Amino acid sequence: MTDFIDFHLHPPVEALLHGPLAPFLDGLRDVVPRPVEVEAIGDIAQWYRDHDAKAVLLGWHGGAGSPTAPLDGRRIGQLVAAAPDVFKGFGTADPSLGAAAVGAIHEIARLGLDGLSFHPAAQRIEASHRSMEPLWETAAEHDLVCVIHSGGTRLGAGRLGGSGIMLAPARPVHVDTVAAEFPDLRIVLAHTGQLWLDEALEVVRHKANVWLDISGQHPASMSRVLRDAVAGELSRRTLFGSDYPFASTPLEWIAAWNELGMPESVTRQVLHDNAAGLLGWD
Repeated sequence: MTDFIDFHLHPPVEALLHGPLAPFLDGLRDVVPRPVEVEAIGDIAQWYRDHDAKAVLLGWHGGAGSPTAPLDGRRIGQLVAAAPDVFKGFGTADPSLGAAAVGAIHEIARLGLDGLSFHPAAQRIEASHRSMEPLWETAAEHDLVCVIHSGGTRLGAGRLGGSGIMLAPARPVHVDTVAAEFPDLRIVLAHTGQLWLDEALEVVRHKANVWLDISGQHPASMSRVLRDAVAGELSRRTLFGSDYPFASTPLEWIAAWNELGMPESVTRQVLHDNAAGLLGWD
């Protein structure tokens, strides 16, 4: 049986680090606790196999005006095809492209990917913006799970103007609007909302079609409020994600999690069962 499912992996391949994240890479090296270096997808897959684990690969699009090619659905599909026993893939789209973005989502579905990943802070658009509605409608049509990054971000952290990254579009309350207007759309609220944690928890409590992704949240720094929610009413809608390579490795995170003394049933749900059920895996 699979030991854990990493629901939030940014594959550190050439197409990501020297593609859409290239403008931020120097800054990331200042705030990430380990070297951020290109890795071969075969080596990444083998690491997960060796640890009886699986992972979700997230695409990346910098949005309007991005000077580099995105890690789009086609590229994610190629990475998944290299190790379909280990990976599932989430594509992405540039909301500013309108009909072309809708077409990209249709293509992601045709490629057999399982979801979409959006970064409102980097893409500078709220999930609830009216121009996003055709994208959510298309995602729901294809039953694609949507990861929406929320809260703060290491991108641009400590730089003048935050390198143009704006935090306000990443407030969890915008996801609440989407979940209400598209009740058949399955949404994963990534990073616990961080500076808007209470807001994120209320959204997940209120909307049964929203899951909480606790990636980027080190267990040792989890507040009592978050721990109680994860161990209690949200135990069946909380997902583990490493946010690798920008946070702890999966094993480092899990070791710290085990120090919290969570019930074994909660640990199994968070590390595996909830993700498996959401993706139809295992």
